[in-house]
Amino acid sequence: MANYKDIKYQFPTSATTSGTFADARISEGSVTQHVAPFDDDKVQSNLALLGFKTAANGSLAKYNLVDQIIDEFEDSSGIDGANSTNESLSSGTYFGGVAPIVTSDHDDTGTDGDYTWYKWTGTGAGSYSISGTANHEYLLVGGGGAGGTSHGGGAGGGGVLTATGLSLTGGNTYTVTVGAGGAGSSTNAFGNVGNDTILSGTGITTLTAGGGGGGGPANNAGGTGRAQNGSGGGGGGYNSGAGAGHGAGFSGGGPQSNGAPHYGGGGGGGAGGSGVAGTSGMSGTDGDGGPGVANDIIQTGTDVYYAGGGGGCAFQSNAASGQGGIGGGGNGTNYPNNAQSGTANTGGGGGATSHGGTSGSGGSGIVILRRLTSDGMSGGNDLTLQSTANTASSAATKADMVMLMENAAGTASINVDIKGYVTANGGTNWTEGTLVDEGTWGTNKKIYAFHDATVTSGTDMRYKITTHNQNAGSKETKIHAVSIGWKAS
Repeated sequence: MANYKDIKYQFPTSATTSGTFADARISEGSVTQHVAPFDDDKVQSNLALLGFKTAANGSLAKYNLVDQIIDEFEDSSGIDGANSTNESLSSGTYFGGVAPIVTSDHDDTGTDGDYTWYKWTGTGAGSYSISGTANHEYLLVGGGGAGGTSHGGGAGGGGVLTATGLSLTGGNTYTVTVGAGGAGSSTNAFGNVGNDTILSGTGITTLTAGGGGGGGPANNAGGTGRAQNGSGGGGGGYNSGAGAGHGAGFSGGGPQSNGAPHYGGGGGGGAGGSGVAGTSGMSGTDGDGGPGVANDIIQTGTDVYYAGGGGGCAFQSNAASGQGGIGGGGNGTNYPNNAQSGTANTGGGGGATSHGGTSGSGGSGIVILRRLTSDGMSGGNDLTLQSTANTASSAATKADMVMLMENAAGTASINVDIKGYVTANGGTNWTEGTLVDEGTWGTNKKIYAFHDATVTSGTDMRYKITTHNQNAGSKETKIHAVSIGWKAS
């Protein structure tokens, strides 16, 4: 059957003429349209809201639909930081932040992506305070012990504590204490224990990374790790058992027997493993310290190891000495040389020595605090939030924006205190859309949108949101999510 539009109705041209007919079709231009064009503004807004919910449920940072992008701010990957100002991201929300004031006697500081870190390396007490409450990641390493003397065992590494989510209250001052390593000795005595590294202050449970145990001299067991939370035990002398680790630390190694052939002293325990007992297999070589713990809290690009145990001494001058464990542990030595100290700021245990030499000192500890740079910020600055580039499938001339905003303090006047812009040519030309209120999504939370804003034709789609007249405590405007869509006219 022919389509209706192809049917031709024909009539005779006159009553007396047969076989000739006139074309009676109605031209398209003569037909008046009675159905209004479809308005898809609400559909676009509903799609954006559905996308926001999907992104939030799936913890998605940003994702693309066909000619539309949605960003829930799970991270900053969709934001052009170079062309944004005062952009502070906290818990999936952007606002114009005022940086917190940090008062600290740290020895070094720096930034790493979205984070700012502070590091203490000098032994003794220091301090840290921040004006706004913020969560911190921390690393505490105790001082390593000193090696044993007189055919002694290697020292234990210091304790290692690291975790995220430590809330430090704005305005409080916290005490930071970096533990020194135990001092080496040339006398026939136990190696000195390392000192504790401590973070303390009002509102937190005191954190302590214990100092490592000293190595034992001849005929003695190695020292026990000094305090709590992961310090290693010192290795035993050539006629002794293993030292005991403390907390999560590991025991030092001890020799396997007494008498000839003489066994070297055991290696000290580290934060990552036990020391190894001395043996006679290689002319009285001694055990290695336990491996340290890798922790990359300041994102150096490679793993940084802490708290390796010290190596035990060799009994004879021609025997190989024990190696310190990974993580700054010092090597032991053979008769009558000085042993190697643990590496500073790693908490490594010192190596052991025989008669006539000095045992290795323990390596000092370290403290590192790290937080999101935006954490602890307060509102109050005007914000410019610009997106990264998004490529349209074809040149766009119209664009929509839907945003979820919050009046965290005061009430932002639409199109005055908060404005929205779109571009299709990478920002060469920006179009400010007229935002309208499309409803609420929670207390003091609004859905603002504009539709079919005319943009200069192009395929490089971006958005920009600005806030104005911001004032901490009286007018603070936050952006929770943004979607833009585009099309050709």
